[in-house]
Order: sequence, then C-alpha cells, then structure tokens
Amino acid sequence: MTDGLLAGVEAAAGFAVHGVPAAASRRKLVAQGVPGLLAGKDPTLWGPAAEGRALHRLAFLDAYRRSSELLPLIAELHEELGDLGNVVLAGPGRAAEAVARTLGRPLTVLDDPDPHPVRALLDDANLLRRTVVLLADESLGSIFWQAYRDLGLTAAEAGRHFVVLGDVLPALGVAGTVAVPTGPGALSPTTLVPAAFAGVDIAGLIDEAELFAPALAGGTDNPGLALGTALAAADRVLLVPDGSGVEGLGEWAAEVIVGGLDIPVIVAERPEDAGTAPDDMLTVTYGGSLSPVAVPGGGARPAVAVSGPLGAHFLAWPYAVALAAHVRGVNPFRDIPAGTADPAPAEPSFVEDAVEIFTTGAATDLTAALRELVASVQAQLHVQAFLDPAGDAAVARIRPALAAACRRPVGFGWDRFPRGGSPTGSFLQITGAVTGDVPGPGPGETLGGLQAARAAGERRAVTRRGCPLLRLHLTDRTEGVGQLLTAAHMLRH
Repeated sequence: MTDGLLAGVEAAAGFAVHGVPAAASRRKLVAQGVPGLLAGKDPTLWGPAAEGRALHRLAFLDAYRRSSELLPLIAELHEELGDLGNVVLAGPGRAAEAVARTLGRPLTVLDDPDPHPVRALLDDANLLRRTVVLLADESLGSIFWQAYRDLGLTAAEAGRHFVVLGDVLPALGVAGTVAVPTGPGALSPTTLVPAAFAGVDIAGLIDEAELFAPALAGGTDNPGLALGTALAAADRVLLVPDGSGVEGLGEWAAEVIVGGLDIPVIVAERPEDAGTAPDDMLTVTYGGSLSPVAVPGGGARPAVAVSGPLGAHFLAWPYAVALAAHVRGVNPFRDIPAGTADPAPAEPSFVEDAVEIFTTGAATDLTAALRELVASVQAQLHVQAFLDPAGDAAVARIRPALAAACRRPVGFGWDRFPRGGSPTGSFLQITGAVTGDVPGPGPGETLGGLQAARAAGERRAVTRRGCPLLRLHLTDRTEGVGQLLTAAHMLRH
C-alpha cells in the first residue's frame, strides 16, 4: 500500500495527494477541459437543473479573494471588541472549529440545539458580559439578544456583543450591530471571522489558498483532480487523521462529501482505525504538510493520502467533490430535505436504571442490546449522540469499545451525522433528559424540543432505509453514560 502511495502523487503549493493512479476517467476529464471549466466556475457541468444553485455555490472557489478584501474590517472589529475575550460562534462552524482546534485557539461553537451549553452561558452573567457572539444562525440571535437585555444593558450596549455573519436581525440592526457579508465556502467570513477573533492569522490561510488555487485549473500537478477522481469511484469513504495534528478537518470534509455525493462517510479517531475498513471502502488519510522524510498516511496504509496547509484543504475538498459529482452525474448543489419526526414517541422496550432501551430485538438487558447491535454490523456502525459535547464528553469513549467489538469502522457524531446523506449501516442513537431548557426562536418552542424533534427525524430516516437501529435514552445523563460505558466494555467478555 505504501509503495502505491509513493508511486502516484500530485502536488502543488505544499498540498499533495498520494495514491491515485492516472486512470482513464482522469484522462477523459482532462481531454474535455473539465478541471479548467470547474476552476472557472462553469455552472453547466452538472446539467440544467443544477445551474441556478451552482452559480451561487461555486463562489467557494474564490471566496478567499473576497475575504481578503475584508481583512481590514475584520481586524478593526477584532481590535474594537478586544475586551470581549470569550468567542462564541452561534451557528454552523465545522471549518472554523477545525482551524481553532488545529491551531490550539479557544472558540466555542454552538451548532446544535442541545440546550445545556447554551444554558450554561446564559446563566453565567460574568462570562456573558465578556462574550462576543458571532451570529451565523439567526435562530439563536433572539435568545442571546434577550439574555443581554435581561442583564440590564441598553440596546446599543447589547448590540456591541454581536457580530452578524450575513443578514442582520431587525433588533440587532436597530442596535447598530455590525454585519459582515458572507457566502459559500470554508474560506468565507463565516469561517475566517471566528478564526480571527480566536487569534488565528487568517491572512495566512488566505495566502495558502491563493498559492494553491491556480493548480485547480490544470490537467497535471492538480491534487484536487486526483482526489476528485478517487472520490468519483468510491461507494463509501473512511477518513482517517494521519497524526500530524490537523484536528476537526475530517468532520468538515465528511459534510462536504456527504452533502455533494450522498455516499456514507466515517471519520476515524486515530490512524490505527484504518485497519478496520473493509476492502470496498475507500480509506483516505488527511493531515498537514509533510516533511521531506515523512511517509504519506502517517503509517495508516490508506488507499489515498491527502496532506497540506489548511487553506489549501478548504479549496481542494469541495473542488474534488464537485468534480466527482460531475463524473457520477449527480447534482452536488441539490436541496437537502429536512428530516421529519416520528408521529408519536415510542415506549421503551425496557428500562435498566438510568437508561431506557428502544429495540426491535429480543434483548432484555443493556449489554445484550448492544451485542445485538454489534452483530448487525456488516459495513459500518454510526453512533449518534444528541447530548452536550462538553458536559457529556465521556460518552465518546463508547466508540473504541464498539470498534473493538465489531471490528468495523465506527463513526461518532454529536447531534447528527454529516448533513445530506442517506443513512447506510447500523446505528446507535443516544438521547438524554434535558434539565434547564432554553426557549426557542418560535412561539412555544424550546431548544430541547427542537433537539428531540431532530433526533426523531434522524430515527425516521434510518428506519425508512431498513437500517438496524438501537436507541438509548438517558433519564439521568451522568449515571446513564456510566452505565452505557460499563455495558460497552462488557462486550469484550
């Protein structure tokens, strides 16, 4: 495997893709001029039905240029609000989170409706007064706006705690809150503003993208073309970190792949997890720039190894997915239908202390229910935790226990899996009781209620596809997580 990686490599501006041979499909794409057409934002590559959406979404290809023009504004805002040291991104932020985690900068991302992290912030008046809310999801805007008004702040004082990424809510507009225009792509202000406020040199990310971008138009030395060719032939993908310290990129790339190609993607936790992949799963490692003596893949022996600076990653992956979608004849910019909830909540099959078990199997205890789930795994297992990533972080330890038991790739996601994919594989969904709920954006709504509805929609999507599903509901989160981990470790006996 390593010999194959060393034999086939395409590289540009410090970004490299190893392991993709020069297949006939690639030569055909070059002969048709597809790399250059895609780099030039040609909206016709996916058929007439996709053109309207493609005109907008292809802006990811030069988002770094528009962001570069906004650097003075972003720097001015960061300096003006420098006394607000707790940075919160309210809304989707996989790319921003990857930048912050990789570079070790503090950034809180509220990207799901679990009310506990929101409630923890709302209840800490001192922390709230030191917080700047970078608002990418207007549904959370009204919640935080009311919280600042409840502190006794005037509209102008409350408005100073917000920077809006996109369109301004009416109340915030009246308060004079600054809005930064944004758009599609991981190099748009939706990523770069939070990164800058977290202390990241975003000009460096833009420079990395600018150096790499010209390669995407070429027929040779085009890593995006190589990666796209590999993804075009894949039925499912395992993304594996190569151990170089790039954190969170796999979760972002998984969303890009699933949303564009509608194929299942598992994000592994460690390089050694690559060994669990079946032969028909494309294993791709990802990481930072390689030293001259480094082995591609970090010892994981993948089919494809992707490495380079973050700014180049943020261009290469969506480019590769768009190219793969062209080859497969699918529309990567299609609307993703929202999941619908179950018509009524089901009764648990049985209860074991702090855990309610919902199963269609014959199990009568928690460990037996987990054994039945593990026995159902043929390709991959997905663990879906509708819990608090901070307060309930220990539940993530179930992943290696399940991986050891089923010897197949195990994915773990907070709240939900990459948006847009059709469920494939076996599923474990973990929900938990809500204490201290938070009012939602609509009349009568709460964040806990929205979370429960989303979990129900995910279950419905899974069962409609006929996928094995075990649902566990923790009536006490702390006790339930402990029970669950104990039962999972019993699988080895």
